[in-house]
Amino acid sequence: MKHQYVSAAGAALVLALGVSGCAGNVGSSGGGESGAGTGVEYGASPEEYQAALEDMEPVTLTYQGGGASAESGSGRAELAFAQRVEELTGGKVRFEMAWGQAVAPFDEVTEAVADGRIDIGVEIPIYTPSKYEAIGDLISLSPSTPTSPYLTEVATTAANLETAWDTPEVVENYEAMGVTVLRPMFFETSNVLMCTEPVTSAADFRGRQIRVGSASDFTLVEALDASPVSMQFTEAYEALQRNTIDCTLGGLRIGSDYGFLEVAPHVTVPQDGSWGRNPTAIVAGPGYERLPLAAKQAIFDSFGMFLGDGLTAMIGSSAVSVNMVEDNGGEVRRLDDDAESAFHGAVDELRAEVEASEALDGAAAATSFAENYEKWVALAEESGIEGEDDYTAFAAAWESDPVDFGPFGERMYEEIYLPRRPE
Repeated sequence: MKHQYVSAAGAALVLALGVSGCAGNVGSSGGGESGAGTGVEYGASPEEYQAALEDMEPVTLTYQGGGASAESGSGRAELAFAQRVEELTGGKVRFEMAWGQAVAPFDEVTEAVADGRIDIGVEIPIYTPSKYEAIGDLISLSPSTPTSPYLTEVATTAANLETAWDTPEVVENYEAMGVTVLRPMFFETSNVLMCTEPVTSAADFRGRQIRVGSASDFTLVEALDASPVSMQFTEAYEALQRNTIDCTLGGLRIGSDYGFLEVAPHVTVPQDGSWGRNPTAIVAGPGYERLPLAAKQAIFDSFGMFLGDGLTAMIGSSAVSVNMVEDNGGEVRRLDDDAESAFHGAVDELRAEVEASEALDGAAAATSFAENYEKWVALAEESGIEGEDDYTAFAAAWESDPVDFGPFGERMYEEIYLPRRPE
């Protein structure tokens, strides 16, 4: 297996790729035709981009990502992206960064992009499921793939992204709202259950108050006789601290970044399946659509070139989180058999609901996702990625020998992104 330490730029970009979910198709499925002007080949030098944009007037675009500030992990990632675009375009494209949802909250970003208050923004579709029915149904398939430190995570991320682009109703969902979709759905890693005390058996779950973030979360939690509590993840720390809730669902990195693991260090994951994955999306508006072709390509390529490093850093953040679990007296545990049985009943229910969906061709989407997942597991293994089920062993090994996801990231770019590059 090939290994390397992730570059500083790549480590920064992970949050833009994961939490902010940036990049995607700007050629074949946007809200308008690609901009005028001459394009360049992927991998072109800055000089070639700049020559193509010689006659372009400088523009400044508003970019609202996921960062609370310029100093946050997401903020550093988004600044790295902005700097790269500026370098490629010779300063013809600059970004005015909006931190901490200063222009619009996560559940109103699409509207703000459509009316031009934001040019490029991060949306979290699960917060307003009524606006994203097709996307919500596709999310409901994610609990069907296993939770592990990395192999199944990167395979699921790739499989879902490919399935989303190949599901017309998902893309149309955004376009109907008057925006160009740059990335329809991007998972980071599986959600885990973070609790103030161990919760693994059917008896442990009974009556627990568990913070959820999506409709599929409700189904999973209710199947275990627990009580789902709907709230945004930013409110979970205080609720856990005050014992208003017993547990919260979310990614490990979110647990460490937002302090959940300090007060809820007892982590539970299913034996075979996941608590689901919550995606982000990137949408763009009129200011983006007016850009010349080479400027759109610069934005697309700036995200794509960091994909492998981004995946490496994304998984590395899980290793840091596992160490935090242990530092706070917790442990990563699997569901007991009785709880696992109830969990799988809910997973089957979610798949049946998707297959009967009126918002998309659910049967086709379910089949496509399953096939894409198997495809990407195989491609990950071809890239030298070996599976690991023990989180403690994974975290210990990562410190001295982190897995290199570069070859897998390149394959992901070639299979999913490059065919959709603006042209």
